[in-house]
Amino acid sequence: MTDRDDPVEVRLRGVIKEVLSLTCETHTDLGHALGMPGRLVARRQSGTTQWSVPELGLLAGHWNIPPWCLLSDLPSVLTELPEKRVAELRGAKGHQPVHFKPPTPVAA
Repeated sequence: MTDRDDPVEVRLRGVIKEVLSLTCETHTDLGHALGMPGRLVARRQSGTTQWSVPELGLLAGHWNIPPWCLLSDLPSVLTELPEKRVAELRGAKGHQPVHFKPPTPVAA
């Protein structure tokens, strides 16, 4: 198994891809936020290069989520991701806010 196929790496890249889609950010946008060229974000997202732990910390800080969330599943990330932060990032790209939180269960 290569690093590209590692289940943790695959899950991580999938979570990042989905959050990028939600926030309407590009690899270039994310690279700017992390202090690296967008092409390096693209290399990490393609599996050519692995994400480092410090980079994940910066990424989590950019999205205002706990770093451990990035290694979790997408529903857990979405639960932690602040709607206000998503609205800010979407607004910077000229997009409207979007509701993405799962409905709160109603007690019986």
